[in-house]
Amino acid sequence: MQAFSGKPKLDVRVPHSRGLAMTDHIKYGEQAESRQWIGVDLDGTLAQADPWQGFEHIGKPIPNMMKRVKIWLDLGYRVKIVTARAQDPDLAIPPIREWLKKNGLPELEITNAKDMDMIELWDDRCVQVIPNTGNPVGPNPEPYRR
Repeated sequence: MQAFSGKPKLDVRVPHSRGLAMTDHIKYGEQAESRQWIGVDLDGTLAQADPWQGFEHIGKPIPNMMKRVKIWLDLGYRVKIVTARAQDPDLAIPPIREWLKKNGLPELEITNAKDMDMIELWDDRCVQVIPNTGNPVGPNPEPYRR
């Protein structure tokens, strides 16, 4: 709510991770929490998924995700763009940086990899599973594969 009120940035902690080892080096506490980040997919999540037209083409921004990312940033969260495009960084990253700038987002880190510091991933292709079971969370809407 404070993101909407115009109050200054807060030092945000993620309650569900407090006290958990959150890094590749099994570190705890505030220093580890400050490394945490939220991953946001580009095509189909932050930008409209259009048929592939090359690295230079990125769809129109999706308003709900744009607003969500801006609020996270205002609250002090670290946000990264997680996209398969980044496997070819020389071709992919410059157009993504330009798209972010054009659409009012700062120069976020762009990657195609997750690590132990990632606390959430927002993606249009994910199927969340219950840990250690292989079973999907919630009902099985299509297109779950059996």
